[in-house]
Amino acid sequence: MKQEKRGIVNVTFNAKRATPIQKDIEAVENAVITYIAMYVRGFHSTRKDRGLGAEHIKLHLEKGSEGETTLEELLNLGNSLRVYLKNFDEPFIDEKEAKIYEWENKEKVRFRAIADRIRGEGDNCHSSPSNDIIITFYSDRNLSQRMEFKNPKVKAYYENTQSQTSILNQAHKRKQK
Repeated sequence: MKQEKRGIVNVTFNAKRATPIQKDIEAVENAVITYIAMYVRGFHSTRKDRGLGAEHIKLHLEKGSEGETTLEELLNLGNSLRVYLKNFDEPFIDEKEAKIYEWENKEKVRFRAIADRIRGEGDNCHSSPSNDIIITFYSDRNLSQRMEFKNPKVKAYYENTQSQTSILNQAHKRKQK
């Protein structure tokens, strides 16, 4: 998805206003429009410390920032969403009806991406009514506490994975003795 990554870079660092991120592998293959989230330039409100889109997400690209992400992790956001959907079928819908995607990488860093149909203040909040806007993307790096998953299915999945890893490690240690 080279074109997807190029679009993310151009929205984040250049003058492009928005780029689609395909969230479903079948949608990529069949070009189904309903499974697209728009990554938009967005805005960041320093007064409220809130925002949406690339201008807000760029804050998390700063080394040492709360919720730090790397450029590589941002560029792979579309792939991460597709893997999430492959494993969990659908995003978690919170009380505000935002779609929450959460996962953990091999280094045990947890990530959250939130998409919604919200139109807010700022310069580039354009989206067709059928598309979600990626509001934010961050990790639990440099947070005071480890991120708690909001989605009970995701939480159970990673707790089960940790339990299995712990059991395998204990068995391995016993074999070595």
